[in-house]
Formats: sequence, C-alpha cells, structure tokens
Amino acid sequence: MKILYLLMIAMMILTTGCGDQNQKGGDSNSNAKKLIVGFDENFPPFGFKDQNGEFVGFDIDLAKATMKEMGREVEFKPIDWDTKEDDLSAGRIDMIWNGLEITDDREKSMLFSKPYMYSGFIVFVCHSENSKDIKNKDQLAGFTVGIQSGSTVEMYVEHDVALKSNVKEIKFYKENNEIFKEMLEGKVDALIADETYGNYYIIQNHLEDKIDALNLTIGAKGKIAIGFRKQDIKLFTEVQTAFDKILKDGTAEKISDKWFGKNLLIKN
Repeated sequence: MKILYLLMIAMMILTTGCGDQNQKGGDSNSNAKKLIVGFDENFPPFGFKDQNGEFVGFDIDLAKATMKEMGREVEFKPIDWDTKEDDLSAGRIDMIWNGLEITDDREKSMLFSKPYMYSGFIVFVCHSENSKDIKNKDQLAGFTVGIQSGSTVEMYVEHDVALKSNVKEIKFYKENNEIFKEMLEGKVDALIADETYGNYYIIQNHLEDKIDALNLTIGAKGKIAIGFRKQDIKLFTEVQTAFDKILKDGTAEKISDKWFGKNLLIKN
C-alpha cells in the first residue's frame, strides 16, 4: 500500500507539472500557440472593424490565409499605432501586419519579412474650384495639415524643413479618419496619408465630390512588410515560407483583387 501511495503522489506531481506548462504556453515559435497579430483597427482597407463588429481587411485576409497554410490559429489584436513597437517587444503581440512600412528606424528594433507591397503618401484636401491646381508643397503655405502620429509620414514631415516652415501648423492625430472628419468641418486644411488608404476611405464614405486626392507626393515611395521581434527568427521563417506559398499559388493575388480590383502585390 505504501508503494502504491508513493506512486500516486508521483503521478500527481507529474500531472500538475504538465498542467503548468500548458497554462504558460511557450514562446511564439511553439506550434501549439495561437499567434497574435497586431493591427490598427482604423486603417481600411488594410485592417478595420466592419459594421458587424468583425475585423476585416486586406492584411487581415493575407494573415488568415498565411496562418491557414501554417496550420496555426490566429488572433487579431487592435493596438495603438503610436506605441506598436512597445506592444511587439513586450510580447503582447507576435507580429505587426497592417500596412507597416519598412524604415531604417524600425529595422533597428524589428525583423521584417520580404516586402509585399509599395506605399506612398499624398495630400488630400477638401474639393474646391482651385484644389486640383495644387501641384507642389509651396502651395500649401498657410495650411493647417493633419497627420497620424507614429506613422511613417510623420518621419517624412519631420525631416522636410521646407514643408514645416511653409505650412501654418502641423496637427497630430491618433487616427487618419479623425483628420478626414475635421477637414470636412473646416478645422484642418489638408491631410497627408497613405494613398491607398485615403482613396479607399473616400470611396467607401462617398466623399468623391467633397475631398480631392492631389497629385502631390510627400516623401519617398516605401515598401510594406510584416514586422517581427528581432529574436523570433524561427517564427519569421515559418511565416515567410507560408506567405511565399500563398503568393505563388495565386491566393494572395485573389485577395488583392477583392480589395483593390487589381493585383498590387510586389512580384519577388
């Protein structure tokens, strides 16, 4: 009986130990762990919440298709874009997948996938008789310009001395959609934002006759990629391999056609 009792105690200890391990999970490379994708829920068409409260978007669909190829579960977690690097480094998310542009500063703290799309920033203004005549930054003299804090465009504006000295004021906002609303209310004269996002917002909100997308580019043409923690090389490799497969088999192209009506993906 004493031997049986000792065996039972030993089995209980082993069972408890295994239970603790399952509760703790593992690192982000564990195949049993659900992967958490961080994104800005107010950045259509890349990622946003639809009228039913569901997370949808171009990058949401790309991530879902990639995780399906990997055989991994995925959770989409809205984050503050201004502190996205903190969420990633602290382990609150496993990757950032949401129109994330590669920059020198971000490469210091992130491991990037191969770029899969180009990005560019243009100027949006309220429609007027002369709005389409704005062709260069000098014509923004006296304008109050809104930009999203923590975005790549903030970096471009901060380094553009001529633009900063020319405009009346640069106002920072958490979300670009706030700037569009304030522009329609006359509180902001112009918005500098991602061209794809801005045009999509205008079409979805039926603002074609109220807001003009100018042929005025701010900053250099960039490239969009997925951001990982520097140390998560195994996870990066697994995601990149699966992503390459959906790029090759046409799945990603169908997703691009769904959201943009054409294939905007970079051919690697």
